Amino acid sequence: MSTANYYHQGCTQYEHRALITNYCAVLECLRPLCPECIQEHYQYHMNSKTSPAIQSLTATRANCEKKISTAIQNLRKEIQSNDVQYMFNPDEILRQEIDKMEEAKQQMIQIIEIYFQQQENILKTKVNENQLKVKNIGGVFQKITEVINQLEGLKHNIVTSEEPYQYFSKTCRLDAKLLLDKYKSELKKIISTRELDPINVHIDQHRLFQLKNELAKIVYIMTHHTDELNESQQNKSFDQSPIQHVQPKSVDNQSRNISQQKFSQQLQAQPPAQTHVVAHVTTDFKIQRPNYFVSKDKILPFFRKDEKTLKVINIDTQQQKIINLNITYTIPAFHRSLILPNGDIYLSGGSLSQNQKESIIRKINISNNNTLQNVASMKVARSSHSMVYLNGSIYFIGGYVAQTNLTTSCERYVVAQNKMELCSKSNHPSNSPTCCPFNERYIYKFGGNDNNGQMVLVIERYDADTDQWCDIDPQISEIDLENFKGLFQYAACSQISPTKIFVFGGYDIEDNGTDFSFILEIESDGVHKIIQSNVKPLPYPEGFWNSQVIIDNNKLFVLQNIEMEDKIIDESNRCLLSFDGNDWKEIQVKL
Repeated sequence: MSTANYYHQGCTQYEHRALITNYCAVLECLRPLCPECIQEHYQYHMNSKTSPAIQSLTATRANCEKKISTAIQNLRKEIQSNDVQYMFNPDEILRQEIDKMEEAKQQMIQIIEIYFQQQENILKTKVNENQLKVKNIGGVFQKITEVINQLEGLKHNIVTSEEPYQYFSKTCRLDAKLLLDKYKSELKKIISTRELDPINVHIDQHRLFQLKNELAKIVYIMTHHTDELNESQQNKSFDQSPIQHVQPKSVDNQSRNISQQKFSQQLQAQPPAQTHVVAHVTTDFKIQRPNYFVSKDKILPFFRKDEKTLKVINIDTQQQKIINLNITYTIPAFHRSLILPNGDIYLSGGSLSQNQKESIIRKINISNNNTLQNVASMKVARSSHSMVYLNGSIYFIGGYVAQTNLTTSCERYVVAQNKMELCSKSNHPSNSPTCCPFNERYIYKFGGNDNNGQMVLVIERYDADTDQWCDIDPQISEIDLENFKGLFQYAACSQISPTKIFVFGGYDIEDNGTDFSFILEIESDGVHKIIQSNVKPLPYPEGFWNSQVIIDNNKLFVLQNIEMEDKIIDESNRCLLSFDGNDWKEIQVKL
Protein backbone atom coordinates (compact mmCIF):
# COMPACT_ATOMS: atom_id res chain seq x y z
CA MET A 1 0.00 0.00 0.00
CA SER A 2 1.19 3.53 -0.65
CA THR A 3 1.31 6.05 2.11
CA ALA A 4 -1.45 7.93 0.27
CA ASN A 5 -3.81 5.32 1.58
CA TYR A 6 -2.93 6.20 5.17
CA TYR A 7 -2.12 9.93 5.13
CA HIS A 8 -3.04 13.24 3.55
CA GLN A 9 -1.03 14.16 0.50
CA GLY A 10 2.33 15.46 1.56
CA CYS A 11 2.34 13.57 4.90
CA THR A 12 4.33 10.43 5.73
CA GLN A 13 4.69 8.25 8.83
CA TYR A 14 7.59 10.31 10.05
CA GLU A 15 6.79 13.77 8.59
CA HIS A 16 3.48 15.61 8.72
CA ARG A 17 2.43 18.99 7.44
CA ALA A 18 0.81 19.77 10.79
CA LEU A 19 1.36 18.88 14.47
CA ILE A 20 0.58 15.26 15.31
CA THR A 21 -2.49 15.15 17.53
CA ASN A 22 -3.94 11.66 17.07
CA TYR A 23 -3.04 7.95 16.81
CA CYS A 24 -4.69 4.95 15.14
CA ALA A 25 -4.48 1.98 17.56
CA VAL A 26 -5.60 -0.66 15.04
CA LEU A 27 -2.94 -3.42 15.09
CA GLU A 28 -2.54 -3.23 11.31
CA CYS A 29 -1.92 0.55 11.50
CA LEU A 30 -0.39 1.79 14.74
CA ARG A 31 0.31 5.14 13.05
CA PRO A 32 0.50 8.78 14.28
CA LEU A 33 -1.86 11.25 12.53
CA CYS A 34 -2.06 15.01 12.11
CA PRO A 35 -5.38 16.86 11.68
CA GLU A 36 -4.86 16.86 7.91
CA CYS A 37 -4.59 13.04 7.81
CA ILE A 38 -7.54 12.07 9.95
CA GLN A 39 -10.21 12.29 7.21
CA GLU A 40 -8.23 10.33 4.60
CA HIS A 41 -7.16 7.70 7.18
CA TYR A 42 -10.76 7.26 8.24
CA GLN A 43 -11.74 6.83 4.57
CA TYR A 44 -9.00 4.18 4.21
CA HIS A 45 -10.59 2.02 6.92
CA MET A 46 -14.01 2.43 5.36
CA ASN A 47 -12.67 1.26 1.99
CA SER A 48 -10.89 -1.65 3.70
CA LYS A 49 -14.06 -2.52 5.63
CA THR A 50 -12.19 -2.31 8.92
CA SER A 51 -12.98 -0.30 12.02
CA PRO A 52 -10.71 2.68 12.75
CA ALA A 53 -9.42 3.27 16.28
CA ILE A 54 -8.40 6.92 15.98
CA GLN A 55 -7.81 8.44 19.40
CA SER A 56 -6.19 11.58 20.72
CA LEU A 57 -2.64 11.25 21.95
CA THR A 58 -3.86 11.85 25.50
CA ALA A 59 -6.41 9.04 25.29
CA THR A 60 -3.93 6.71 23.62
CA ARG A 61 -1.38 7.40 26.36
CA ALA A 62 -3.95 6.70 29.07
CA ASN A 63 -5.12 3.44 27.46
CA CYS A 64 -1.58 2.18 26.99
CA GLU A 65 -0.72 3.00 30.59
CA LYS A 66 -3.84 1.13 31.80
CA LYS A 67 -3.01 -1.91 29.66
CA ILE A 68 0.53 -2.08 31.01
CA SER A 69 -0.65 -1.65 34.60
CA THR A 70 -3.13 -4.50 34.18
CA ALA A 71 -0.41 -6.77 32.78
CA ILE A 72 1.88 -5.94 35.69
CA GLN A 73 -0.90 -6.62 38.18
CA ASN A 74 -1.73 -10.00 36.63
CA LEU A 75 1.91 -11.05 36.60
CA ARG A 76 2.28 -10.11 40.25
CA LYS A 77 -0.80 -12.15 41.10
CA GLU A 78 0.72 -15.11 39.29
CA ILE A 79 3.90 -14.78 41.34
CA GLN A 80 1.78 -14.80 44.50
CA SER A 81 -0.21 -17.88 43.45
CA ASN A 82 0.32 -21.06 45.52
CA ASP A 83 2.22 -23.07 42.96
CA VAL A 84 4.81 -20.32 42.31
CA GLN A 85 4.95 -19.16 45.92
CA TYR A 86 5.80 -22.71 46.92
CA MET A 87 9.16 -22.36 45.15
CA PHE A 88 10.01 -19.22 47.07
CA ASN A 89 8.43 -19.93 50.48
CA PRO A 90 7.89 -23.68 50.93
CA ASP A 91 8.04 -23.55 54.75
CA GLU A 92 5.08 -21.20 54.93
CA ILE A 93 3.06 -23.31 52.50
CA LEU A 94 3.83 -26.48 54.45
CA ARG A 95 2.87 -24.80 57.73
CA GLN A 96 -0.45 -23.54 56.38
CA GLU A 97 -1.48 -26.76 54.65
CA ILE A 98 -0.34 -29.05 57.46
CA ASP A 99 -2.36 -26.92 59.88
CA LYS A 100 -5.41 -27.52 57.68
CA MET A 101 -4.84 -31.28 57.74
CA GLU A 102 -4.21 -31.25 61.50
CA GLU A 103 -7.49 -29.41 62.05
CA ALA A 104 -9.33 -32.02 59.93
CA LYS A 105 -7.58 -34.82 61.81
CA GLN A 106 -8.61 -33.42 65.19
CA GLN A 107 -12.20 -33.12 64.00
CA MET A 108 -12.19 -36.76 62.90
CA ILE A 109 -10.57 -37.87 66.18
CA GLN A 110 -13.23 -35.97 68.10
CA ILE A 111 -16.00 -37.63 66.09
CA ILE A 112 -14.45 -41.07 66.68
CA GLU A 113 -13.94 -40.46 70.41
CA ILE A 114 -17.52 -39.28 70.85
CA TYR A 115 -18.85 -42.32 68.99
CA PHE A 116 -16.77 -44.82 70.95
CA GLN A 117 -17.66 -43.13 74.23
CA GLN A 118 -21.32 -43.57 73.33
CA GLN A 119 -20.70 -47.24 72.57
CA GLU A 120 -18.86 -47.69 75.88
CA ASN A 121 -21.80 -46.13 77.72
CA ILE A 122 -24.22 -48.48 75.95
CA LEU A 123 -22.00 -51.45 76.83
CA LYS A 124 -21.83 -50.43 80.49
CA THR A 125 -25.61 -50.01 80.58
CA LYS A 126 -26.14 -53.49 79.09
CA VAL A 127 -23.72 -55.07 81.56
CA ASN A 128 -25.34 -53.31 84.51
CA GLU A 129 -28.79 -54.39 83.33
CA ASN A 130 -27.64 -58.00 83.19
CA GLN A 131 -26.11 -57.69 86.64
CA LEU A 132 -29.42 -56.47 88.05
CA LYS A 133 -31.21 -59.37 86.40
CA VAL A 134 -28.89 -61.92 88.00
CA LYS A 135 -28.19 -60.28 91.36
CA ASN A 136 -29.07 -63.53 93.17
CA ILE A 137 -26.27 -65.36 91.39
CA GLY A 138 -23.78 -63.65 93.68
CA GLY A 139 -25.28 -65.55 96.63
CA VAL A 140 -24.88 -68.86 94.84
CA PHE A 141 -21.28 -68.01 93.97
CA GLN A 142 -20.63 -67.18 97.61
CA LYS A 143 -22.04 -70.55 98.68
CA ILE A 144 -19.88 -72.35 96.11
CA THR A 145 -16.82 -70.43 97.35
CA GLU A 146 -17.58 -71.45 100.94
CA VAL A 147 -17.91 -75.10 99.92
CA ILE A 148 -14.59 -74.88 98.03
CA ASN A 149 -12.91 -73.46 101.12
CA GLN A 150 -14.36 -76.30 103.22
CA LEU A 151 -13.07 -78.86 100.73
CA GLU A 152 -9.64 -77.20 100.72
CA GLY A 153 -9.60 -77.50 104.54
CA LEU A 154 -10.64 -81.14 104.34
CA LYS A 155 -7.87 -81.85 101.83
CA HIS A 156 -5.33 -80.11 104.06
CA ASN A 157 -6.37 -82.16 107.08
CA ILE A 158 -6.12 -85.41 105.13
CA VAL A 159 -2.57 -84.54 104.07
CA THR A 160 -1.29 -83.17 107.40
CA SER A 161 -3.26 -84.95 110.13
CA GLU A 162 -1.58 -87.81 111.98
CA GLU A 163 -5.00 -89.37 112.53
CA PRO A 164 -6.85 -88.64 109.31
CA TYR A 165 -9.48 -91.35 109.75
CA GLN A 166 -12.38 -89.00 110.43
CA TYR A 167 -11.44 -87.00 107.35
CA PHE A 168 -11.30 -90.19 105.33
CA SER A 169 -14.81 -90.92 106.50
CA LYS A 170 -16.08 -87.45 105.48
CA THR A 171 -14.44 -87.74 102.11
CA CYS A 172 -15.85 -91.18 101.44
CA ARG A 173 -19.35 -89.98 102.28
CA LEU A 174 -18.92 -86.92 100.03
CA ASP A 175 -21.04 -87.15 96.86
CA ALA A 176 -19.07 -84.76 94.64
CA LYS A 177 -21.36 -85.25 91.66
CA LEU A 178 -24.47 -84.53 93.69
CA LEU A 179 -22.81 -81.41 95.10
CA LEU A 180 -21.88 -80.15 91.66
CA ASP A 181 -25.32 -80.92 90.22
CA LYS A 182 -26.96 -79.03 93.07
CA TYR A 183 -25.21 -75.76 92.37
CA LYS A 184 -25.41 -76.17 88.62
CA SER A 185 -29.16 -76.58 89.03
CA GLU A 186 -29.41 -73.47 91.21
CA LEU A 187 -27.44 -71.38 88.70
CA LYS A 188 -29.44 -72.70 85.76
CA LYS A 189 -32.71 -71.96 87.56
CA ILE A 190 -31.72 -68.35 88.30
CA ILE A 191 -30.45 -67.70 84.78
CA SER A 192 -33.45 -69.34 83.09
CA THR A 193 -35.91 -67.12 84.97
CA ARG A 194 -34.27 -63.97 83.62
CA GLU A 195 -33.91 -62.82 80.06
CA LEU A 196 -30.26 -61.90 79.73
CA ASP A 197 -29.10 -59.83 76.79
CA PRO A 198 -26.07 -61.48 75.19
CA ILE A 199 -23.18 -59.02 75.10
CA ASN A 200 -20.69 -59.20 72.28
CA VAL A 201 -18.82 -56.32 70.68
CA HIS A 202 -18.86 -56.97 66.95
CA ILE A 203 -16.19 -55.40 64.75
CA ASP A 204 -17.31 -55.22 61.13
CA GLN A 205 -14.10 -55.77 59.22
CA HIS A 206 -15.75 -54.85 55.93
CA ARG A 207 -16.66 -51.38 57.14
CA LEU A 208 -13.28 -50.99 58.80
CA PHE A 209 -11.66 -51.85 55.50
CA GLN A 210 -13.59 -48.99 53.88
CA LEU A 211 -12.22 -46.41 56.31
CA LYS A 212 -8.86 -45.73 54.72
CA ASN A 213 -10.35 -45.23 51.30
CA GLU A 214 -13.02 -42.92 52.71
CA LEU A 215 -10.22 -40.86 54.28
CA ALA A 216 -8.69 -40.48 50.83
CA LYS A 217 -11.93 -38.80 49.75
CA ILE A 218 -12.01 -36.44 52.75
CA VAL A 219 -8.40 -35.20 52.77
CA TYR A 220 -6.15 -35.24 49.72
CA ILE A 221 -3.44 -33.09 48.15
CA MET A 222 -4.86 -30.99 45.31
CA THR A 223 -3.02 -28.95 42.68
CA HIS A 224 -4.36 -26.77 39.89
CA HIS A 225 -3.98 -29.57 37.38
CA THR A 226 -5.66 -32.23 39.52
CA ASP A 227 -8.88 -32.19 37.51
CA GLU A 228 -6.98 -32.46 34.26
CA LEU A 229 -4.89 -35.32 35.64
CA ASN A 230 -7.92 -37.22 36.93
CA GLU A 231 -9.67 -36.82 33.61
CA SER A 232 -6.65 -38.06 31.68
CA GLN A 233 -6.31 -41.04 34.03
CA GLN A 234 -9.96 -42.16 33.79
CA ASN A 235 -9.16 -45.13 31.58
CA LYS A 236 -6.00 -46.17 33.43
CA SER A 237 -6.13 -48.86 36.08
CA PHE A 238 -3.32 -47.91 38.44
CA ASP A 239 -0.90 -45.24 39.55
CA GLN A 240 1.87 -45.70 42.07
CA SER A 241 0.79 -46.08 45.68
CA PRO A 242 2.38 -47.30 48.90
CA ILE A 243 2.92 -50.89 49.97
CA GLN A 244 2.93 -51.44 53.70
CA HIS A 245 6.29 -52.56 55.08
CA VAL A 246 7.82 -52.46 51.60
CA GLN A 247 8.41 -49.27 49.57
CA PRO A 248 6.46 -46.01 50.04
CA LYS A 249 5.18 -44.40 46.87
CA SER A 250 2.72 -41.60 46.08
CA VAL A 251 -1.00 -42.26 45.64
CA ASP A 252 -3.75 -40.47 43.71
CA ASN A 253 -7.53 -40.68 43.74
CA GLN A 254 -7.75 -43.17 40.87
CA SER A 255 -5.85 -45.93 42.63
CA ARG A 256 -7.02 -47.05 46.06
CA ASN A 257 -4.92 -48.90 48.62
CA ILE A 258 -6.46 -51.88 50.38
CA SER A 259 -5.14 -51.03 53.81
CA GLN A 260 -3.67 -53.48 56.22
CA GLN A 261 -5.16 -51.71 59.18
CA LYS A 262 -6.96 -54.88 58.51
CA PHE A 263 -6.68 -55.17 54.41
CA SER A 264 -8.73 -54.50 55.94
CA GLN A 265 -12.12 -52.81 54.98
CA GLN A 266 -14.00 -51.78 51.86
CA LEU A 267 -16.73 -53.99 50.48
CA GLN A 268 -19.86 -52.09 51.51
CA ALA A 269 -21.64 -52.69 48.25
CA GLN A 270 -20.71 -56.15 47.07
CA PRO A 271 -22.14 -57.40 43.78
CA PRO A 272 -24.54 -60.37 43.88
CA ALA A 273 -22.91 -63.75 44.24
CA GLN A 274 -23.72 -64.72 40.65
CA THR A 275 -22.66 -61.43 39.02
CA HIS A 276 -19.97 -62.08 36.41
CA VAL A 277 -17.78 -59.54 34.69
CA VAL A 278 -17.31 -59.62 30.92
CA ALA A 279 -13.65 -60.40 30.34
CA HIS A 280 -11.42 -58.37 28.08
CA VAL A 281 -8.80 -60.10 26.01
CA THR A 282 -5.83 -60.42 28.33
CA THR A 283 -2.68 -62.42 28.86
CA ASP A 284 -2.83 -61.97 32.64
CA PHE A 285 -4.18 -65.52 33.08
CA LYS A 286 -1.61 -67.21 30.85
CA ILE A 287 -0.07 -70.09 32.82
CA GLN A 288 3.71 -69.95 32.63
CA ARG A 289 4.96 -72.31 35.32
CA PRO A 290 6.88 -75.60 35.17
CA ASN A 291 5.09 -78.91 35.66
CA TYR A 292 4.68 -79.80 39.34
CA PHE A 293 5.22 -83.55 39.23
CA VAL A 294 8.50 -85.38 38.74
CA SER A 295 6.78 -88.69 39.41
CA LYS A 296 5.13 -90.82 36.74
CA ASP A 297 1.68 -90.80 38.35
CA LYS A 298 0.07 -87.38 38.38
CA ILE A 299 -2.66 -87.63 40.97
CA LEU A 300 -4.69 -85.39 43.26
CA PRO A 301 -5.53 -87.17 46.54
CA PHE A 302 -8.10 -86.60 49.26
CA PHE A 303 -8.79 -88.50 52.49
CA ARG A 304 -12.37 -89.17 53.57
CA LYS A 305 -13.01 -87.94 57.10
CA ASP A 306 -14.27 -90.42 59.69
CA GLU A 307 -13.29 -93.28 57.36
CA LYS A 308 -10.20 -95.33 56.55
CA THR A 309 -10.03 -94.55 52.86
CA LEU A 310 -8.02 -92.42 50.46
CA LYS A 311 -9.27 -91.48 47.01
CA VAL A 312 -6.87 -90.44 44.25
CA ILE A 313 -7.76 -88.93 40.86
CA ASN A 314 -5.28 -89.21 37.98
CA ILE A 315 -5.22 -85.95 35.99
CA ASP A 316 -3.83 -87.71 32.89
CA THR A 317 -6.27 -90.59 32.67
CA GLN A 318 -9.16 -88.86 34.53
CA GLN A 319 -9.61 -92.07 36.49
CA GLN A 320 -10.22 -92.30 40.21
CA LYS A 321 -9.13 -95.00 42.60
CA ILE A 322 -10.18 -95.79 46.16
CA ILE A 323 -7.43 -97.02 48.50
CA ASN A 324 -8.51 -98.79 51.67
CA LEU A 325 -6.02 -97.85 54.37
CA ASN A 326 -4.65 -100.43 56.75
CA ILE A 327 -5.08 -98.33 59.92
CA THR A 328 -6.84 -98.81 63.29
CA TYR A 329 -8.23 -95.26 63.52
CA THR A 330 -10.39 -93.08 61.27
CA ILE A 331 -9.24 -89.97 59.46
CA PRO A 332 -10.05 -86.93 61.64
CA ALA A 333 -12.22 -84.08 60.41
CA PHE A 334 -10.63 -80.78 59.41
CA HIS A 335 -7.31 -82.44 58.57
CA ARG A 336 -5.08 -81.27 55.74
CA SER A 337 -3.24 -83.31 53.12
CA LEU A 338 -0.64 -82.63 50.45
CA ILE A 339 1.09 -84.47 47.63
CA LEU A 340 4.75 -83.77 46.90
CA PRO A 341 6.29 -83.58 43.41
CA ASN A 342 7.68 -87.11 43.86
CA GLY A 343 4.20 -88.48 44.61
CA ASP A 344 4.52 -88.85 48.40
CA ILE A 345 1.24 -88.02 50.17
CA TYR A 346 1.23 -86.43 53.64
CA LEU A 347 -1.62 -86.05 56.15
CA SER A 348 -1.56 -83.64 59.10
CA GLY A 349 -3.69 -82.37 61.96
CA GLY A 350 -7.44 -82.55 62.39
CA SER A 351 -9.98 -82.55 65.21
CA LEU A 352 -10.02 -85.53 67.56
CA SER A 353 -12.67 -83.86 69.74
CA GLN A 354 -13.92 -80.33 70.34
CA ASN A 355 -10.84 -79.31 72.30
CA GLN A 356 -8.31 -81.91 71.19
CA LYS A 357 -6.37 -81.51 67.97
CA GLU A 358 -4.13 -83.97 66.17
CA SER A 359 -0.40 -83.25 66.10
CA ILE A 360 0.85 -86.29 64.17
CA ILE A 361 2.13 -85.94 60.59
CA ARG A 362 1.65 -89.11 58.56
CA LYS A 363 2.84 -90.33 55.20
CA ILE A 364 1.06 -93.00 53.21
CA ASN A 365 3.14 -96.05 52.46
CA ILE A 366 1.46 -97.77 49.51
CA SER A 367 4.30 -100.25 49.17
CA ASN A 368 3.74 -101.40 52.75
CA ASN A 369 0.14 -102.59 52.65
CA ASN A 370 -1.38 -99.09 52.39
CA THR A 371 -0.36 -98.04 55.88
CA LEU A 372 0.06 -94.54 57.23
CA GLN A 373 3.52 -94.03 58.67
CA ASN A 374 3.99 -91.55 61.53
CA VAL A 375 6.91 -89.38 60.40
CA ALA A 376 6.81 -86.45 62.87
CA SER A 377 4.64 -84.47 65.26
CA MET A 378 3.78 -80.81 64.96
CA LYS A 379 4.88 -78.78 67.95
CA VAL A 380 1.42 -77.18 67.90
CA ALA A 381 -1.48 -79.59 67.33
CA ARG A 382 -4.00 -77.98 64.99
CA SER A 383 -6.92 -78.32 62.60
CA SER A 384 -8.35 -76.21 59.76
CA HIS A 385 -4.85 -75.02 59.00
CA SER A 386 -2.98 -74.52 55.76
CA MET A 387 -0.36 -76.91 54.39
CA VAL A 388 2.20 -75.72 51.81
CA TYR A 389 5.23 -77.31 50.16
CA LEU A 390 8.25 -75.03 49.53
CA ASN A 391 11.87 -75.92 48.82
CA GLY A 392 11.86 -79.39 50.37
CA SER A 393 9.81 -78.44 53.44
CA ILE A 394 6.13 -78.77 54.30
CA TYR A 395 4.78 -75.74 56.15
CA PHE A 396 1.85 -75.85 58.61
CA ILE A 397 0.23 -72.43 59.06
CA GLY A 398 -2.50 -71.17 61.40
CA GLY A 399 -5.71 -73.04 62.16
CA TYR A 400 -7.48 -73.98 65.39
CA VAL A 401 -5.66 -75.20 68.50
CA ALA A 402 -8.89 -75.52 70.52
CA GLN A 403 -12.59 -75.33 69.77
CA THR A 404 -12.64 -71.56 69.27
CA ASN A 405 -8.99 -70.57 69.59
CA LEU A 406 -7.03 -69.78 66.45
CA THR A 407 -3.25 -69.69 66.31
CA THR A 408 -0.63 -67.67 64.46
CA SER A 409 1.84 -70.53 64.89
CA CYS A 410 3.84 -71.62 61.85
CA GLU A 411 6.20 -74.60 61.62
CA ARG A 412 7.74 -76.79 58.96
CA TYR A 413 8.72 -80.38 58.40
CA VAL A 414 12.06 -80.68 56.57
CA VAL A 415 11.45 -83.79 54.51
CA ALA A 416 15.05 -84.82 53.74
CA GLN A 417 16.15 -84.40 57.37
CA ASN A 418 12.94 -85.77 58.89
CA LYS A 419 12.77 -82.99 61.49
CA MET A 420 10.41 -80.25 62.66
CA GLU A 421 11.36 -76.58 62.92
CA LEU A 422 9.39 -73.68 64.40
CA CYS A 423 9.04 -70.62 62.17
CA SER A 424 8.08 -67.03 62.96
CA LYS A 425 4.43 -66.55 63.79
CA SER A 426 2.14 -64.99 61.22
CA ASN A 427 0.55 -61.62 62.00
CA HIS A 428 -3.10 -62.66 61.86
CA PRO A 429 -4.74 -65.88 63.14
CA SER A 430 -7.19 -67.39 60.70
CA ASN A 431 -9.30 -70.45 60.04
CA SER A 432 -8.67 -72.22 56.72
CA PRO A 433 -6.70 -69.53 54.88
CA THR A 434 -5.44 -70.37 51.42
CA CYS A 435 -1.67 -70.34 50.87
CA CYS A 436 0.74 -70.98 48.02
CA PRO A 437 4.47 -70.78 47.38
CA PHE A 438 5.87 -68.01 45.17
CA ASN A 439 9.16 -67.94 43.26
CA GLU A 440 10.77 -70.62 45.46
CA ARG A 441 11.17 -68.16 48.34
CA TYR A 442 7.85 -66.83 49.60
CA ILE A 443 4.52 -68.11 50.88
CA TYR A 444 1.47 -65.92 50.33
CA LYS A 445 -1.43 -66.30 52.77
CA PHE A 446 -4.92 -65.07 51.85
CA GLY A 447 -7.83 -64.43 54.19
CA GLY A 448 -9.73 -67.08 56.09
CA ASN A 449 -12.02 -66.35 59.05
CA ASP A 450 -11.11 -64.93 62.46
CA ASN A 451 -12.17 -66.03 65.97
CA ASN A 452 -15.48 -64.18 65.55
CA GLY A 453 -16.27 -65.89 62.26
CA GLN A 454 -15.56 -62.71 60.28
CA MET A 455 -13.56 -62.54 57.08
CA VAL A 456 -9.84 -61.80 57.59
CA LEU A 457 -9.24 -59.18 54.89
CA VAL A 458 -5.47 -59.50 55.04
CA ILE A 459 -2.84 -60.76 52.64
CA GLU A 460 0.37 -61.88 54.36
CA ARG A 461 3.72 -62.95 52.94
CA TYR A 462 6.29 -65.21 54.55
CA ASP A 463 9.94 -64.93 53.49
CA ALA A 464 11.59 -68.32 53.94
CA ASP A 465 15.06 -66.76 53.60
CA THR A 466 14.60 -64.32 56.49
CA ASP A 467 11.90 -66.22 58.45
CA GLN A 468 9.74 -63.08 58.56
CA TRP A 469 6.05 -62.38 57.94
CA CYS A 470 4.75 -59.07 56.63
CA ASP A 471 1.35 -57.68 55.64
CA ILE A 472 0.88 -56.81 51.98
CA ASP A 473 -0.90 -53.55 51.12
CA PRO A 474 -1.97 -53.96 47.48
CA GLN A 475 -3.29 -51.36 45.08
CA ILE A 476 -6.63 -51.87 43.41
CA SER A 477 -8.31 -49.86 40.66
CA GLU A 478 -11.81 -48.48 40.95
CA ILE A 479 -13.28 -51.01 38.51
CA ASP A 480 -11.60 -53.96 40.27
CA LEU A 481 -12.70 -52.60 43.64
CA GLU A 482 -16.31 -52.52 42.47
CA ASN A 483 -16.10 -56.24 41.60
CA PHE A 484 -13.98 -57.29 44.59
CA LYS A 485 -15.86 -59.54 47.04
CA GLY A 486 -13.30 -60.50 49.69
CA LEU A 487 -10.76 -63.07 50.87
CA PHE A 488 -12.67 -66.23 51.69
CA GLN A 489 -11.98 -69.28 53.83
CA TYR A 490 -11.39 -72.56 51.99
CA ALA A 491 -10.34 -70.72 48.82
CA ALA A 492 -7.58 -72.01 46.53
CA CYS A 493 -4.62 -70.22 44.98
CA SER A 494 -1.60 -70.87 42.80
CA GLN A 495 1.28 -69.01 41.21
CA ILE A 496 0.55 -69.02 37.47
CA SER A 497 3.41 -66.87 36.16
CA PRO A 498 6.62 -65.27 37.45
CA THR A 499 4.63 -62.25 38.66
CA LYS A 500 1.06 -63.45 39.29
CA ILE A 501 -0.95 -65.50 41.80
CA PHE A 502 -4.47 -66.65 40.87
CA VAL A 503 -6.93 -66.83 43.82
CA PHE A 504 -10.42 -68.32 43.50
CA GLY A 505 -13.44 -69.81 45.26
CA GLY A 506 -14.14 -70.39 48.95
CA TYR A 507 -16.93 -69.86 51.49
CA ASP A 508 -18.25 -66.62 52.96
CA ILE A 509 -19.09 -66.09 56.64
CA GLU A 510 -22.51 -67.71 56.09
CA ASP A 511 -20.87 -70.80 54.49
CA ASN A 512 -22.20 -69.88 51.05
CA GLY A 513 -19.93 -70.92 48.21
CA THR A 514 -18.47 -68.25 45.92
CA ASP A 515 -17.23 -68.31 42.33
CA PHE A 516 -15.16 -65.14 42.87
CA SER A 517 -11.58 -64.93 41.58
CA PHE A 518 -8.82 -62.36 41.20
CA ILE A 519 -5.13 -62.05 40.44
CA LEU A 520 -2.48 -60.67 42.78
CA GLU A 521 0.28 -59.17 40.64
CA ILE A 522 3.74 -58.66 42.14
CA GLU A 523 5.87 -56.21 40.19
CA SER A 524 9.66 -56.16 40.15
CA ASP A 525 9.82 -53.09 42.42
CA GLY A 526 7.73 -54.83 45.09
CA VAL A 527 4.43 -53.17 44.24
CA HIS A 528 1.41 -55.46 44.67
CA LYS A 529 -1.80 -55.00 42.70
CA ILE A 530 -5.15 -56.76 42.75
CA ILE A 531 -6.30 -57.07 39.14
CA GLN A 532 -8.89 -58.93 37.06
CA SER A 533 -11.50 -59.07 39.85
CA ASN A 534 -13.99 -61.81 38.91
CA VAL A 535 -12.98 -61.76 35.26
CA LYS A 536 -12.54 -65.55 35.36
CA PRO A 537 -15.14 -66.82 37.88
CA LEU A 538 -15.44 -70.49 38.71
CA PRO A 539 -18.07 -72.54 36.89
CA TYR A 540 -19.57 -73.42 40.29
CA PRO A 541 -19.65 -71.26 43.44
CA GLU A 542 -17.93 -73.58 45.91
CA GLY A 543 -14.95 -73.94 48.22
CA PHE A 544 -11.97 -76.29 48.40
CA TRP A 545 -11.41 -78.57 51.39
CA ASN A 546 -8.47 -79.86 49.36
CA SER A 547 -6.97 -76.59 48.18
CA GLN A 548 -3.71 -77.82 46.63
CA VAL A 549 -3.42 -76.67 43.02
CA ILE A 550 -1.32 -78.66 40.54
CA ILE A 551 0.14 -77.22 37.32
CA ASP A 552 0.78 -79.56 34.41
CA ASN A 553 1.23 -78.77 30.70
CA ASN A 554 0.26 -75.10 31.17
CA LYS A 555 -2.99 -75.99 32.92
CA LEU A 556 -3.93 -75.92 36.57
CA PHE A 557 -5.86 -78.72 38.25
CA VAL A 558 -7.73 -78.66 41.56
CA LEU A 559 -10.36 -80.67 43.46
CA GLN A 560 -13.48 -78.63 44.29
CA ASN A 561 -16.13 -79.54 46.85
CA ILE A 562 -19.52 -80.73 45.59
CA GLU A 563 -22.63 -79.33 47.30
CA MET A 564 -25.54 -81.76 47.37
CA GLU A 565 -28.20 -79.53 48.95
CA ASP A 566 -28.59 -76.88 51.64
CA LYS A 567 -24.83 -76.43 52.09
CA ILE A 568 -24.31 -80.16 52.66
CA ILE A 569 -21.05 -81.27 51.04
CA ASP A 570 -20.55 -84.66 49.43
CA GLU A 571 -17.88 -86.16 51.69
CA SER A 572 -17.00 -88.97 49.28
CA ASN A 573 -16.49 -87.14 46.00
CA ARG A 574 -14.82 -84.12 44.49
CA CYS A 575 -15.16 -82.21 41.22
CA LEU A 576 -11.96 -82.16 39.14
CA LEU A 577 -11.53 -78.69 37.59
CA SER A 578 -8.94 -77.50 35.10
CA PHE A 579 -8.06 -74.03 33.84
CA ASP A 580 -5.98 -73.37 30.71
CA GLY A 581 -5.58 -69.61 31.03
CA ASN A 582 -8.80 -68.89 29.16
CA ASP A 583 -11.59 -71.13 30.44
CA TRP A 584 -12.52 -73.32 33.37
CA LYS A 585 -13.52 -76.89 32.60
CA GLU A 586 -15.04 -79.66 34.68
CA ILE A 587 -13.36 -82.97 33.88
CA GLN A 588 -15.60 -86.02 34.01
CA VAL A 589 -13.86 -88.57 36.23
CA LYS A 590 -14.08 -92.23 35.32
CA LEU A 591 -14.69 -94.91 37.92
